[in-house]
Amino acid sequence: MKTTTKQVLVAAAWLLTLFGVIGGTLLWQRQVRQPKHPVAAITVGSTTRTPTVILLDAKTTVEQRHQFAAGIQRNNGNQSIISAHISTTGQVKFSGTFKTYDTRPCLQLQLPTKTASISQQASWLKIALKRAQQQLKFRQFNLVTYGSGGLVATTYLQQTSKVPVPTHLVVIATPFNGTSLKQNSNQPTAVNPNNQTTGLKELIAKQAAISPKIRVLLIAGKTKGDINGDGVIPVQSALAGQAIYRPIVKHYEQHIIHSWYASHTSLYSSWKLANYIQEFIN
Repeated sequence: MKTTTKQVLVAAAWLLTLFGVIGGTLLWQRQVRQPKHPVAAITVGSTTRTPTVILLDAKTTVEQRHQFAAGIQRNNGNQSIISAHISTTGQVKFSGTFKTYDTRPCLQLQLPTKTASISQQASWLKIALKRAQQQLKFRQFNLVTYGSGGLVATTYLQQTSKVPVPTHLVVIATPFNGTSLKQNSNQPTAVNPNNQTTGLKELIAKQAAISPKIRVLLIAGKTKGDINGDGVIPVQSALAGQAIYRPIVKHYEQHIIHSWYASHTSLYSSWKLANYIQEFIN
């Protein structure tokens, strides 16, 4: 009986000691972490906020737009994703706004592309970017494009000598040299001049107008088992932009995504694509 009582007393002493240690530790942490003076709210200035502006192909669905933006944003925390609709008259309507703490938000642009030329879309892109900088308060931005959006962005950069010019440009699955397998292969090499389309030749002829400071990444999809790149755009056509950008910009990269899920419509939700983009722009 005495032994049992002694054991209970020892156990109680150990519990009291343990609670004392835990309580003391928590009190110490509170004192250390608690600021001596009130901390002012932290706001993001225009020089530190760098939105990712997304310009996708005109044929993309709402779901694909959401998948694409979510993939890019998945490691950026609770950042805003807003939209900007541009009318044929150049009016820009924003849906949503950036939060004060956003540093890497997304801005999805939607141009009226159904009957407009690439040159006209490039003019609307210029209006949209200038309006966005005024409305959403940012200076630097990254531009991520998909499909025909890459042609619009390239034309825009050749028409723009000053701001707004992106820090990083990502061009994905863009038919720089059309979609014909007669003029393109599934190799990452540059297109033979004899096989260049008129559109590609015109973009190459105006390459000197592009700012050399832009960091450029071209991405092509190669679906396993498909002889035509991502099923729509041959690899060589998607990377034909190297003839436009590589001689001009100081930093150029290109990647090919090899996967069963690298088709032209599946790339939107590809985690490999999202990783390439994040590693490049961050």
